[in-house]
Amino acid sequence: MAVSGNLRSMPFADLMQWIAMSQKGGTLVIKGRRFTKKILFRQGLVEAVTSNNPREHLGYYLVGWGYLSEEELTRMLSLQQTQKVALGELLVQSGRMTRDEVDRIIRIKTEVTVYDLMLWEEGEFFLLDEDAPRREFQGLGLAVDHFLFEGARQADETRRIRELIADPSHIPSVVQAVDEASLSPQQLALLWELNGEQSIEAIALRCRVPVFEVLSFVYHGMRAGVFALKPPTDKITRIPGTTGASWKELIREAENSFTLGDLYEAYRQLCTVRDRFATVPDAVAQANALERKLEVEIAKTSLGSEVIVELALSLQEIGYLNCAPEEGFVLSRINGLYTLPQILPQLPGPKLKNQLIIHNLMQRGILKIQESRALGKRETTGPFRRH
Repeated sequence: MAVSGNLRSMPFADLMQWIAMSQKGGTLVIKGRRFTKKILFRQGLVEAVTSNNPREHLGYYLVGWGYLSEEELTRMLSLQQTQKVALGELLVQSGRMTRDEVDRIIRIKTEVTVYDLMLWEEGEFFLLDEDAPRREFQGLGLAVDHFLFEGARQADETRRIRELIADPSHIPSVVQAVDEASLSPQQLALLWELNGEQSIEAIALRCRVPVFEVLSFVYHGMRAGVFALKPPTDKITRIPGTTGASWKELIREAENSFTLGDLYEAYRQLCTVRDRFATVPDAVAQANALERKLEVEIAKTSLGSEVIVELALSLQEIGYLNCAPEEGFVLSRINGLYTLPQILPQLPGPKLKNQLIIHNLMQRGILKIQESRALGKRETTGPFRRH
């Protein structure tokens, strides 16, 4: 049975606790208004986290914290594609970073991604219930409680911070003397960067700490009257880790989606690569290779056999879902009477795409499959009549 719903009715903390107590495995996909995040579980433990928010990518920290340049990140991503090794592992093997440095960045990246979900008041979620991802890697093995207690604290403080500081692009400065003896070494380092020229995000990157740490420090300083805030500059600031990544980063995201079982998202991402980089032979070749892997995976399911698909939710419940136009069209053709081989030819677009849409709708608990019954016992008139 598909596990799915919306954070409006099941808050993220409750959802995480349920997965932990049930010792569930699989990939939890949460689709918000702007971003989609995925959390891989094994026996209720958090093993890995991915996000399509560029500020939650590993490259953001590697470049923003000064470990790699944009060009070096691009070369490392290319090397990763050929060697099929995790980027962090590649950095350790090449001597660019120590194991402790990589582990710290991955842990902070993971925590930041999950803590942000504590602030989400709505978002569709579904659990891709699979025993193991399609690629082996060394997981984190973190207990859910590791995230919930600190995440709840940060969420509460973030809501208070937002009353004074709208976002990290604002520029803090010191307006009164600060008792430096009362500050920790990290707070002292942050204080020395408050020069009235750098944004909160820039200070966090320079000091190699999560943005929340700087936001909290500045907020309490403003409450004490020793810090002030200026509005952001008009200058466009590029997000670290995004320059030059181009199609290689998109392919990497598509492969991550494939690995974690979100096949339709992988297909959408590879189509983006083919559309944007149609004149780049390597990009098209890798997108085509991933498409062939998707065809193999979908062939392993029941979507190519004589099965009948029907709605698993009421029409009223479906009306509350955030469905793409192509998903809505597919749903409009599902009536529980016809088999998939009869339905697929009536849908526009490639067969694989429509199979993946139906597969995704099943993963989300919107559709379900019933055992096929002999068509001879059914109505044989209409657009899907048997010839």
